[in-house]
Amino acid sequence: MAKTQHSISEKTVSSGMQKIRGSKVLVQPIKLIETQLQKRYEQLGGESFFGRITKKEGGVWYGERAGICYSRTHKAVFELHGAIYQKWLALGGRNWGIPDTDESPCWDGKGRYNHFNNGGSSIYWSPETGAQGIWGDIKRKWAELGWERSYLGYPTSDETDFPDGGRVNSFQHGGIYWWPDTGAIDLNDIVVNYTGLVCIKETGESSGADEPYALMGVITPFHAYGLRTKTYSSVDSNTSRPDLLEVYRGKPNGLVIHVTLMENDEGNPEKYKKEITEAVQKAHAVGTAALTLIPIVGVGIAAVLGPLIQKFVPAIGKAINDLFGFGDDTIGKQQIVLTGKDLIILARRVGSSNYKNVAHKFSTNNLRGENANYKVYFDIFPV
Repeated sequence: MAKTQHSISEKTVSSGMQKIRGSKVLVQPIKLIETQLQKRYEQLGGESFFGRITKKEGGVWYGERAGICYSRTHKAVFELHGAIYQKWLALGGRNWGIPDTDESPCWDGKGRYNHFNNGGSSIYWSPETGAQGIWGDIKRKWAELGWERSYLGYPTSDETDFPDGGRVNSFQHGGIYWWPDTGAIDLNDIVVNYTGLVCIKETGESSGADEPYALMGVITPFHAYGLRTKTYSSVDSNTSRPDLLEVYRGKPNGLVIHVTLMENDEGNPEKYKKEITEAVQKAHAVGTAALTLIPIVGVGIAAVLGPLIQKFVPAIGKAINDLFGFGDDTIGKQQIVLTGKDLIILARRVGSSNYKNVAHKFSTNNLRGENANYKVYFDIFPV
């Protein structure tokens, strides 16, 4: 019995020693990390640089004005300070990312940055834009373009939700937009042009060839206005009228174009343009009142969880349908709704289609009325 007890006792002691040795193995690196953190803290000037250290957590020392972090990947200690440090704290601190660099200068000598998470994330700062976070596919696209040296410049927002389940970073001269099915797409402003119409079948009026024109009510998240094309003379079946009229220029925030195609008889097209303008402005006022707030990201990008522009659609149709009857005959109407995603994909599409010398990337459906059949065409491209 004694021998057995002695054997058990030795086994227990032996096991206990292994546990102690195991704990030493764990404790030793922590002590080494703390030693490196303390050394870097002192090298940088201690409290004069960091302010009071408010918390120490998992290889990170949080100060009032700056912080230091131990990177296990690089086996080194990196510092953050100033606006970049404050942005890092706002994004989640250690839980958001561990730095891979000290705060470093950008190529222009004005901006500053820290990289994080083995290069997967960054915070960039400039005097004009402040400190902004960028990561993932959007960061990789910006890097491909040349970072802050690209046409986009510095980021002016963190990565933020964008309509249709997307994400966006705003920059000084545009944005990078991302959806799971498209990847990251860079874009500055866009231009949407009316490019003409095609008469598939004329009205067959006793007066002979048609004299059509188009009225357009245009709504974006921030604007509402009316447009009118010229009146085209002597339009016969199976002919076209190429043209050029700027419909919209700006950020791809979504767009509604209400097209009303008219046959000129004895009416006043300019008066109808004014009525269309008043109708869409009223609809816009109703829509913005219902939204209460249109969030702005960076430089003029409207970003919300849902397709923002669709909020205006019901009010536009009602406002235009409530107009008094036109003196000219109405051939047809259509409301074209393009979300931000639609505009970005169309703008980035290389090359326009061409039908009867009318270049386009989108159009109305067939507008039928007064025995006629027409289509109205639009093009869109990056600025």
